[in-house]
Amino acid sequence: MSNDILHITIEKEFKDLLETGHLSLDVPNYITDNLSHPLRPYQEQALRQFIYTQQSNTANISFNHLLFHMATGSGKTLVLAGTILYLFKEKGHQNFIFFVNSDAIIKKTYDNLTNTASSKYLFRKDGIVIDGEFITIQVVDVFPFIPADNTIYLKLTTIQKLHMDLTDPRENGLTYDSLENMKLVLLADEAHHINVLTRSDKRKLTTQEEQEKTWEYTVNKLLKINPENRLLEFTATIDLNNDGLFHKYSNKIVYQYDLKNFMENGFSKNVVLLRANEDDEKKMLHAMLLSQYRKYVAKENDIDLKPIILFKSNKIAISLQANETFLSIVENLTISHLQNVIQNGQTVYQNQHSIWHKMFQYYSQQDLEQVIRDLQWDFTRETILNANDSSFLSENNAILLNTLEDSDNPIRAIFAVAKLNEGWDVLNLFDIVRISEGASGTKKTTDSEAQLIGRGARYYPFKYKGKKSDTRRFDYEASDLKVIETLHYHTINENVYIKNLEKSLESANIQVREDHYTLLQAKIKPNIRKMDFFRYGKIYINRVIPTTPEEYQKLESYNVSRIYETDLVSSIEKVFGKKEETYSGTKKHEETLQITRPLLQKALQRNKFYRFNNLKNFVPSISSVKEFIESPNFLGDIRIIVSLPYGVSVNDLSPKDKLKIVDGFLSYVEKTIRLNYMKEKGTPVFEGVAFPTLIDDYVVEISKVTNSYVNEVKNVRNMRNYDWFIYDKAIVNRLENNFLDYIMNYIDELKSKYNDVYLIRNEKKVKIVEINGTRGFMPDFLLYLKDENCTYQVFLEPKGKHLLVQDKWKQDFLLSLSNNPNIEILAENESVRLIGIKFYTDNPDLKNEFREDFIEKLLTNSRKRGE
Repeated sequence: MSNDILHITIEKEFKDLLETGHLSLDVPNYITDNLSHPLRPYQEQALRQFIYTQQSNTANISFNHLLFHMATGSGKTLVLAGTILYLFKEKGHQNFIFFVNSDAIIKKTYDNLTNTASSKYLFRKDGIVIDGEFITIQVVDVFPFIPADNTIYLKLTTIQKLHMDLTDPRENGLTYDSLENMKLVLLADEAHHINVLTRSDKRKLTTQEEQEKTWEYTVNKLLKINPENRLLEFTATIDLNNDGLFHKYSNKIVYQYDLKNFMENGFSKNVVLLRANEDDEKKMLHAMLLSQYRKYVAKENDIDLKPIILFKSNKIAISLQANETFLSIVENLTISHLQNVIQNGQTVYQNQHSIWHKMFQYYSQQDLEQVIRDLQWDFTRETILNANDSSFLSENNAILLNTLEDSDNPIRAIFAVAKLNEGWDVLNLFDIVRISEGASGTKKTTDSEAQLIGRGARYYPFKYKGKKSDTRRFDYEASDLKVIETLHYHTINENVYIKNLEKSLESANIQVREDHYTLLQAKIKPNIRKMDFFRYGKIYINRVIPTTPEEYQKLESYNVSRIYETDLVSSIEKVFGKKEETYSGTKKHEETLQITRPLLQKALQRNKFYRFNNLKNFVPSISSVKEFIESPNFLGDIRIIVSLPYGVSVNDLSPKDKLKIVDGFLSYVEKTIRLNYMKEKGTPVFEGVAFPTLIDDYVVEISKVTNSYVNEVKNVRNMRNYDWFIYDKAIVNRLENNFLDYIMNYIDELKSKYNDVYLIRNEKKVKIVEINGTRGFMPDFLLYLKDENCTYQVFLEPKGKHLLVQDKWKQDFLLSLSNNPNIEILAENESVRLIGIKFYTDNPDLKNEFREDFIEKLLTNSRKRGE
């Protein structure tokens, strides 16, 4: 049964009307202006389609009951908040009942919808304003008979309590009779719990399901007591393969955005499965080291991150014991023990792409005494929650669980059995560790774990190089920062369990890859190896020469910018959020931070890199730290520009805030100095290297991906029948695959102008280095062209749009090669020209620029050969 059928009534009709020009519908400003976060494209689309249904003349009959089927982590509650604003403004609804089956979700939602001090509050911080009037949200147990103007009344309850209140009425409580003359909006979160009545399977119901069956009767009765009532359901989990559910919702799904789309569009972390054969103690230690490795990598890139580990058990007793064992591991950790763990890890994990290999390699170069101090500071009884005893879901613990991302929240690890499978909003969960003792491999267990993995896959929107993103940024880069865009699930290595887990993940539309790889091989075609251009031809790359200490006389020599910019708008609003003038994060101004000598010295003292004995190794031109601080060549002439909300000045910042800013600047300087000191620099002299030396068969390591999707996986394209491509296969991503199609469209025209036309995939072999600079890169493709007069080496680079800005220097370098009079090509008996073409990208405007550049430089008849 195809889920596409479910779109016929609402979504397909909506899109057809848009395409034919019979409908133009935007989300009203009073919704977007009164939400605390900008709407993502799919959230905006969900609200547009909802509004479309409510504008229908038959909305009371046809669209009084709707379902938002949206992935865990996709921001359903923000959409829910938008529906409240719409129904209040346009339909006059004031009475809203939010219900769910869990007290924990009620506490979380209370914060999200009513607590303006919460970091996850969904409405405008300084108050909802519609048509110039302030609108208040009032939490009630019963709705007033005569409601006040400009007031939204919200009852938050569990479905169990709502059912009991209505079926066993009490004085001053809700009754069906009291609600008959009121317009109600029923907001059902985790709505799959109220569908037992509808299911068409014939098995005997469990006690829990019998209870849920009565809940469904209650909800249906509430909906029908007033024709203007609305029931809006929100869930990520609904079995649409069940005939009963399919027929119930076939005309009620107002918007569908499943986890597969959510992950494909980059709004989630990548999920990687780590199979473990070791005992629980070793597994817990490894997970803690991996979590701390994440924190270190983030810090080295000026990213504020507090990664969370969840240790998942099957039984409470096992979870409690694992908690104590974990604390004992941390308290008794020694340098010698940690050295042995690292050495063993390096022996076992030798695949350089494995996260374990990278982690152990990193720790092998660190001060282990400091590592242990950090671990024993970060993982203590006070920074660990055990979500298993009866008193756990107290108000304090509920707040801690709902604010794990906050900088003042100390929690680093959580031990749990089943309390957190639903209703838990957490962005900085990066490790889920399966405690294996007492583990069950049943499908019911793995379904529950798949649901938990889906929750952990929520993306952590960290700020990098001054920019924040809601989507992954490093899918196509060899970057250590991939580790903070990845959720690792540490599982037991047991075949039955793994098989069931993979089925559960597939059912939940969760793409999971494993931390090991399949090798794909591309071979040079035998006939290509025999051709003269390959046997005797050359690839031209520029010479590099070592830099010398004398070249590093100032910060610019290390590519360090003297102007450092940082954006504090979001963090400042947490502190000054009650100031009326700071309500809008879109309005900001810049100020220069006055860097006093004491402030700078304190920040330098906190960073071991700037101790003179070490600093001198990287900055040989200085004679003292004092010179490094005062010299205009170094820190004596730097500026720190701070972006702030209007109404807030740098003078409002605390000394701690200012110190944190300077810490960030010094971390940036340290990283850039380390990266660029004593590297080789490029020269304008290009010399030929024999083709077979640089161009050979190659392999690509591909991770196994469960329920894979195109954007993440390399495609293997058969190229045997294309004589212009030198390999038998093209192992490419989606953008590169489109690039090959582009070249194919022009291949006949190229062949009409050149005697030889060969496209070469450059798999990490041909590297060119910025002239008089230290930055180098390896263009993805080389196009070898030859006519009667000249040989042309064309550099071609498909580039994802998320990399266009930061890699602009590469394009500038490529374009400088075509007509640079300073370039010297050491060719023996032939004329050689180097040509750089603009990036090929999926941005329509920039793709056209590539096309024009490609045609102008390679195909235009008026082009003079050899010029």
